[in-house]
Amino acid sequence: MEIDSIIIQIDEPNIDIAQQPPQQEDDVESDEYDQVFQSTEFCRWRKNSPYLYNMLFYELLQCPSPTVQWLDYHTVKGDPKCDYYRLIIGTQGFDEFTGEHGGYEMGVRGSIHPYVPMYHVGDVNKARAMPQNTFKIASFSSTNDIFLFDYSKHPSKLNPDGISRPQAILRGHTDEGFALSWHPIQQGLLLTGAQDGKMCLWNVEKMSTTPVPTTPTNGIECNTILDPVETFDSERKLVDAIQWHPSHPAVFGAAAGSGTLLITDLRASSGSASLVESLFPSPTSSSKTLQFRVKVHSADCNCLAFHPINEYALLTGSDDTTIALWDMRNLSKEVRRFDQRHRDGILQVAWSPLAPSVFASSSADQHVCVWDLKSPDGVIFDHKGHDSRIPDISWHPTRPMIASVAEDSSFQIWEASVVENLINNV
Repeated sequence: MEIDSIIIQIDEPNIDIAQQPPQQEDDVESDEYDQVFQSTEFCRWRKNSPYLYNMLFYELLQCPSPTVQWLDYHTVKGDPKCDYYRLIIGTQGFDEFTGEHGGYEMGVRGSIHPYVPMYHVGDVNKARAMPQNTFKIASFSSTNDIFLFDYSKHPSKLNPDGISRPQAILRGHTDEGFALSWHPIQQGLLLTGAQDGKMCLWNVEKMSTTPVPTTPTNGIECNTILDPVETFDSERKLVDAIQWHPSHPAVFGAAAGSGTLLITDLRASSGSASLVESLFPSPTSSSKTLQFRVKVHSADCNCLAFHPINEYALLTGSDDTTIALWDMRNLSKEVRRFDQRHRDGILQVAWSPLAPSVFASSSADQHVCVWDLKSPDGVIFDHKGHDSRIPDISWHPTRPMIASVAEDSSFQIWEASVVENLINNV
């Protein structure tokens, strides 16, 4: 296996994965990945992994990536047993991104190649592709700005001058952030939230632009700066996560400091209502609804996830180590609280796109848990392949595999046998 060395901040790699029979325990040889991670729990997981996964691919990045997202792309080239996928990762720091090979001994031949690498100013705190046009990627930088990249306009190799050239800079926050969400229906609408406690709404399709000089300054060259359509004050010290509701076009939720869940309806806003009015079937549906600020956890609320099918179901995760399931029709009491598994703060929750009762959670306790609401025990699988905090996870849109990234620079793609069996029987 060969991994290219590249200098990047945000990267959409091409993943080649071919299924191979599981190796026997004695055949699992040590590699450079194992030399870095030697905790007792990791070594036990490494020893048992051939029997737990249908597919497992892992990579050691030179710098940690706090963000990962699968793109809805899959093709087969040449060998019919080799599948090609695409996903987005973004790194911290300006060091060289070097992948150390992994996965062959785990029963999968795989490699990761840069598809369109792009320089990025500051750390990539979060990166998400626009669902209506996945060439466009928004990234939240540690410099407080949000950058908009259209990777169809970037070469397949990095420019030798080391200059970052985003298509636009979105400027409205006074502190860095990790919260990004593209509207699932209306193209170009983007929500962001930051540690300044603000939530900003952007329209990257129609917003007026302010020309700026094209001479590179501070490592960046861009002639378009966008201002937010509207700014909302969470009245909390930070906003850690934000998400549009998948079936109510004017509604979005935010996970904020002090254990707060915010639900906002743009139809109650004089500045933004026109952006979503055309998405409603009748004028009567534009009445003011759903504006809540609810304390749902005893510590900072870090993440949330609306259910993709059930319009009332909502998950939240917190530094109090618990995950809560809510019915939006009654936010005074959770439907169910999951508090017996994770031992540290919950950093991400994500519903499976293939099974309505299944979701995954990642934590500062170095675990990714897969849950089934129909299971009395809740957790059906515990992924123990990382050795540090896991800030982001992403379900593949069409098959039951998860990509996960950790602060130890590990990047993994895995498909647990028990999860696949459950989802295939749904």
